[in-house]
Amino acid sequence: MCGICGIVSDHSYRTELNTLLTMRDSLEHRGPDDAGHFVAPGVALGSRRLSIIDLSERGHMPMSTPDRRYWIVYNGEVYNFRELRKQLEGRGNSFRSDTDTEVVLALYAHGGAAMLDHLNGMFAFAIWDNFEHSLFLARDRLGVKPLYYAVYRNRLYFASEEKALFAAGVPREFDPGVWDELLYFRYVAGERTPFRGVRRLRPGHFLQWRDGAIQVHRWWNLAERALTHRKNQPKQIDEWFEETFDSAVDLRCISDVPIGVLLSGGLDSSSVAASHAARQRGSTASFTVRFPEVDYDEGPLARAVADRHNLDQHDLQVPPSELLALLLEASWLNDEPLVHRNDPHLLAISRLAKSFVTVLLSGEGGDELFGGYVRYKPLKNPQLLTLARPVLPRLVSALNLKGRLRKLADFLGLGSNEAFVMFNSCELLPSHAGAMFVNNESSFPFRREVLEEARALYPHDYLRQAMYSDQHTFLCSILDRNDRMTMGASIECRVPFLDYRIVERLAALPSETLFHGQGAKPMLRRYARRRLPGAVLKHRKWGFGVPWNDYLRNDRELREELNKLPSSHFIREGPVSPALLQNVVSEFQLGADRHGPLLKQLLMMAIWYQAIFETHHHIKRKPFPAESQLDNDLDLVASALA
Repeated sequence: MCGICGIVSDHSYRTELNTLLTMRDSLEHRGPDDAGHFVAPGVALGSRRLSIIDLSERGHMPMSTPDRRYWIVYNGEVYNFRELRKQLEGRGNSFRSDTDTEVVLALYAHGGAAMLDHLNGMFAFAIWDNFEHSLFLARDRLGVKPLYYAVYRNRLYFASEEKALFAAGVPREFDPGVWDELLYFRYVAGERTPFRGVRRLRPGHFLQWRDGAIQVHRWWNLAERALTHRKNQPKQIDEWFEETFDSAVDLRCISDVPIGVLLSGGLDSSSVAASHAARQRGSTASFTVRFPEVDYDEGPLARAVADRHNLDQHDLQVPPSELLALLLEASWLNDEPLVHRNDPHLLAISRLAKSFVTVLLSGEGGDELFGGYVRYKPLKNPQLLTLARPVLPRLVSALNLKGRLRKLADFLGLGSNEAFVMFNSCELLPSHAGAMFVNNESSFPFRREVLEEARALYPHDYLRQAMYSDQHTFLCSILDRNDRMTMGASIECRVPFLDYRIVERLAALPSETLFHGQGAKPMLRRYARRRLPGAVLKHRKWGFGVPWNDYLRNDRELREELNKLPSSHFIREGPVSPALLQNVVSEFQLGADRHGPLLKQLLMMAIWYQAIFETHHHIKRKPFPAESQLDNDLDLVASALA
């Protein structure tokens, strides 16, 4: 697990070492255990290492093949690397380390991009071909590990986080064209980011650079894989899931450092904890965020799971008085506006966990795979939506109804079931912004592209279309949050539900099979019923919620920050009317909860803008004791080969 970065160009350009090291060390939180670099004419690679597998110096990066042709910087874990290593050894390969990094590099040297299909894991890596003077960037299927790039002054820059690009001199400029996507969806999906000229390498894609030309290819397509699996379904689906899920958890326990569990008390994280605990010797540490507000606190459920499986349970409450500082820090770590608003809590619990473990298991992905979100429920009966569309919005308005009926009426007001699917993950709809938001015309092309794939795979099945769309958009925002907040505490987070074997097979199942049974996520419930306390199985879903409305009204710092929002530079330079926003803030402070989603999102965007554009984060170079001589040797080798 690491932070990686690099710069490539034609042979005439040699990167200044200080530029690369500044870029690299902006990622120190991702890799505090080791640092390395490789510089040759036309290429500069940097790595910060968080040691997980083979803690020795043999895992140092950049790493090369024995002939020094290929050089790799690598972030992530390939869980089946030992099986792949045996296959390579059968072909005559020998290895100097026990790392998965060396296995990935050898696989690429043997088979090029085709090797990606054999990897089960989370990864983002760069491989430089010193003979062909070309670069290969690749990212895992679901996008658990991040990778960004930009072309600036005829050079390609890449890094695990956008801040490293800016540290190398790429201009840090907000792209106002993403305003409405940020406002409604809270996340810019696809390859676009909130920064001009900065691109995200999409999940399941690889990029090839040679002689200044860039080609991006999709190497994994969930729709295609689902169609393939439809032809060969397991006869006993419950048995298949139990075996595969336990295997996914087991694979993610491969580590030379201690492993713990992020335990919310919900069905997903509790299932991960139970599977892990059943196979480990000794007690496993578990970590839970607690709230004094009973309606938000799943601590008692987490404690019941911990007691049943003999987990070493650790709880944490984050005082509201610490939230503003944590929001600023989380925004800087995230590089983009916070989507889920529980980022500060995840950062805080990760820092607590770092005192005990270096790897965490998480239950992320369960809702997107099994259809667990409450917002999916109306899509199960599209005929009823069609019948209710001309009636319910008028009834809700006339009776001034609130709660879920009002929310359903708002979604029906979008005009079609297709629009319901498109905006399904949104807390805020275009109708909510009203006249306050000037620009309201975006078509969100990437989201529509994903929706078209979903329609082709699941015609007339709006629930499955929403799930497929979330797996390519909303889930990416969750995985970004998990990566930045855990790596911000120098800790690795692994997600067993997103093992590609599970993702592909569940996507191929007919809806009547996937949803057969009682309650939400029936297949997962059947798996968990022998392993979890009854209270967890019966508990209604509420997710990792935070009582932000109360905090924004009652905490002094947050209330002041909200009151300053209409006059902030970010708002004054954007498409939102400051005068109308001032009225909304005043109404919210007097108790109008309906303005909560709009104000929370605008506030997160303004805090992000402050953290990224108005706060200066100085990066101090701290050379590693063993770094100087080793990297000087690498430079000599590179110069000889160039």
